[in-house]
Amino acid sequence: MSDDIYSFEDALRYSEKQPPTTEHKEIRFSIKINVDGKNDGVMAGIVARAQSLHGYDSNFIEYNVDNFPPLIWLWDREQQVILVEKKTSVFQNASSACKAFEVLANNIELAEINIRAEIEPILNSVSKSFWEEYDSFESVESVRFELTPPNLFGSTEKEMQKALNDTTENTNANKVITTFENRDAKLNLKSEGFIGNLVNWCRKGGGHWIMKGLKSGRSKSSRISSEKVAKIITMEGKGITEIELRQYSVSDLKEIMGIYRPQYDYDDNRNSIKVRLND
Repeated sequence: MSDDIYSFEDALRYSEKQPPTTEHKEIRFSIKINVDGKNDGVMAGIVARAQSLHGYDSNFIEYNVDNFPPLIWLWDREQQVILVEKKTSVFQNASSACKAFEVLANNIELAEINIRAEIEPILNSVSKSFWEEYDSFESVESVRFELTPPNLFGSTEKEMQKALNDTTENTNANKVITTFENRDAKLNLKSEGFIGNLVNWCRKGGGHWIMKGLKSGRSKSSRISSEKVAKIITMEGKGITEIELRQYSVSDLKEIMGIYRPQYDYDDNRNSIKVRLND
């Protein structure tokens, strides 16, 4: 296990005491760690995005109040996955939840060792979602893949990993963008080989894609991105509440992870939000 991943956890602990702020010193996101299994590879707590409540009191005096509606989050070091409670009034989609944790993690703890956290949603099901969207177009003009080179993961998509690592070593890039385009909207992609690897890499949390083309019966181009098919994990019963979380021990959290891990495992036959740390 790379030391970088422990630094990522330390960065979240740092943000608990020193939350990220705007240039006007206003808090952007707040995070609390209720269960911290530093030796066991699990963490859990509450996270919130700053909102402002505007209204009037009983004397019709106008007011603005800071509001931090809480969401439950769980961290699994073994899979390097963050599970975040789905509440669209706080985070509209999985990508916005990813960006929130990037802001929380990319503080002085990571900056001092010259690394940065990049977080992407793991996409739902197998790679069919990309090809189903592709087939729904009458004609495709372009597909753009934005990939995050790995430095923590094992042998998933070996050829893609080697290519991205080689590119990173030669260029120091922390994003690799590949665009396939046919200006006559006659793009023709096949699921095998290089394209298949790109799709699978994005599905496992290694980036995202954007597709542009013409849908049947429409005169204007449509644009679809991968964020609409982020993986959703359903917990039996009521799930976990903020009150219950305060009572959980590390062993309780490990047991929960063990039950639900098969649903978000990044292996090909299984699949939330995944962290990648880049030099």
